[in-house]
Amino acid sequence: MIASSDDEAERARQLYDEGAAILASLWDDAVSMTRMPEHPEHHSVRGSLAYAWVLMRDASDESLDRAARAIRAVLALQERRPDDAHAGNFRWTLEDEAISDLNGVEFALDSLVSLLLAFEATLAPDLVAEMRDAIALGLEEIDRLDVHLSYTNIALSDICNSILGGQLLADRMDEDNDSFGAEFVERGARRLDDWFAFTAKSGAPHEFNSPTYLGVDIARIALLAEHASDPDIALKARIAEELLWLHVAAHYHPLLAQLGGPHSRAYFDGASGAGGLLKLRLWRMLGDPSLRPTTPYAPRTREEGHTEIATDAIHCPDYLLGLLREKRMPFDVRETTDSVRGLDITTYMTPGYALGTASRTYGVGETPEPWPAFNSTLLYFRTDAAPGYGSLFARYISDDRDQADGAKRREDLWDEGTFVGAQHRNRAIVAYGLTPRMRPARSYKLSVRMFGVDAAAAVYAGDRRITDLLTAIAPGEPIVIETAGAYIAITPLEPTDMGSNAPIELKMMDGVLTLDIYNYRGPAKQFWDYRSLGGPFSKGNVRNAFVLEVAESGDFADLDAFRQHIASATIADSTGNDAVREIAYASAGGSVALRYSLRDMQPLSRAYDGVPYVAPMSRGGAIDGGVAQWIASRDSMLALGDVRLVSDQSPKLLVVDNARGACVFIHPCSQPAPFWIEMPDLVIDCDAFAFGRLEANMEKRTVCVDATGELGPIRLTAGSDFSLLINGVDVSGDMTRVGAGVREFSGLP
Repeated sequence: MIASSDDEAERARQLYDEGAAILASLWDDAVSMTRMPEHPEHHSVRGSLAYAWVLMRDASDESLDRAARAIRAVLALQERRPDDAHAGNFRWTLEDEAISDLNGVEFALDSLVSLLLAFEATLAPDLVAEMRDAIALGLEEIDRLDVHLSYTNIALSDICNSILGGQLLADRMDEDNDSFGAEFVERGARRLDDWFAFTAKSGAPHEFNSPTYLGVDIARIALLAEHASDPDIALKARIAEELLWLHVAAHYHPLLAQLGGPHSRAYFDGASGAGGLLKLRLWRMLGDPSLRPTTPYAPRTREEGHTEIATDAIHCPDYLLGLLREKRMPFDVRETTDSVRGLDITTYMTPGYALGTASRTYGVGETPEPWPAFNSTLLYFRTDAAPGYGSLFARYISDDRDQADGAKRREDLWDEGTFVGAQHRNRAIVAYGLTPRMRPARSYKLSVRMFGVDAAAAVYAGDRRITDLLTAIAPGEPIVIETAGAYIAITPLEPTDMGSNAPIELKMMDGVLTLDIYNYRGPAKQFWDYRSLGGPFSKGNVRNAFVLEVAESGDFADLDAFRQHIASATIADSTGNDAVREIAYASAGGSVALRYSLRDMQPLSRAYDGVPYVAPMSRGGAIDGGVAQWIASRDSMLALGDVRLVSDQSPKLLVVDNARGACVFIHPCSQPAPFWIEMPDLVIDCDAFAFGRLEANMEKRTVCVDATGELGPIRLTAGSDFSLLINGVDVSGDMTRVGAGVREFSGLP
């Protein structure tokens, strides 16, 4: 059951009070800015503007004066030299000597625009003018940067700032005496359409499933939905927000209170399962105390933005609130995030665990740049001891960086490798190669690590019970671990040896289990054959991989039964003269196979239970049906349970919510398309439906259509007791009968 609005309001008040107190404690009156909590020698633009919001709400004379000082201190950090390459951008901190982070302008304008939307009437007129000037200069920099749409959170900030900032500058003229503000509103609207088209090519957001940036995405697009003066833009923003909430709900494990992997971009909070911006938002909505964990796996929880989360308005549909609260397990989600490169993701959940992998390395840009903050493989599992969960993830590491200064739990341990993977439900093949480089290295390894392995936990390598802190492992020797929620088996495959006797080592220390599969360990040297993947000595990338199988603790009688199951599994691993590697894994009940090129680390094919796999745009739900199911596709006919949708081959989303007797159809394209939806008691059809959303609710007996652009006649068949609402207006009384049991409404109200 969803928490009551009173409960949510109380949590919002708690978040606000916590955030306001934190910001007040960080205030440095000498420079009129707040310090960064993790680096108190630095003063933050974002924190200072967040505190200005708190001070404006307080509205005492002293608070208003301090808010004005904070805002002006931030405005002083904007680059205003017209000949500077990044005029209009902001330094990230007071101590920065120059513009170094190009995203500074987006985050500064996010806050400046929000402050003006909320407090323009209270702010002094001269300060309002200064803020408007800063926004205008910042918008010109945003336009010059024109960030690629694959950079989802910054692209959405670009869109939001362009539209809302443009609205605030509606009376400002450019040198041609045209409306400066209107130009940016038009730019933002165009970029919003472009983002929908870009995302619809694949299915899921390009910057997928990020526990850090999904919270930013939702905040920005929800603000646009609240404040866009153009109703078409506001509707598109609401639909974008719904798609983002669906993405969150798809991968969220409510029993573990974790956003199941893989994660496109995640810092230490993602791999360790600690708190963060998205979890704070979910806690406000759902009230689950597990969303605010104190975890031994990370040095801090990375909670941020308390006051923003406490005061913003979000629009999460009821069916997605239900899916966030409860899922019928096992639950399987498959999405494509980059159809051009063949990047798709899978998350599989049971009550005791959530396993997720990607198909290849995440990248951003026109020619994708690999980004290291990537959880390619992530397993969360239930534990009896606090904090109630553990996690397993992988990193490819050079020079044993994880061991520097004893940093076994280093905050941001970047992945330096190139990844290829395949997952079918509870089985996965995880393969890595190194990222070529010219400088010498003293080691290369694939490191698999687990947080939450109790000192008394049963850990086996083959037939050996592991009790030593450091154990040598043979290729193909499975490591089996028992946890409260799951049995886990990790089988390292034979790696390429870049020197001599590169080891495989299992370490157990302080609740952390680490499996290091080395390609090289020895004197620092330069590897001519791996300086690139196309040089005169290159024969392709190194081989380094493991197989992962997970089972619910109740699926086997005991650990020995699971060990016997793993011992009877088969693994085939071969590499041909064409540098194509093939790995196949089969155990009782299922199989997974992967072919990929060592020359460019491109996945070539996958097969699950012997059937070639083609990733869908998006598909998810319980294995046996369950409460909520959805499918995004270009197929002309979609079917979910008793619901059928027929349309053209443009992208579309169909959701069936059995718990509420409802279905949702979203058409995220400006080009009109016909559709025909059949449900057990109702048929809905339309000749032309441009960008919009339809929801049919069988309990409320309503059909709600929200549309932009062209809308052809809508007909309801065998639905005489259904109300039809179009863009919030009940048009049932204006419908005409056009046949037996058929009513029609023509045009927009």
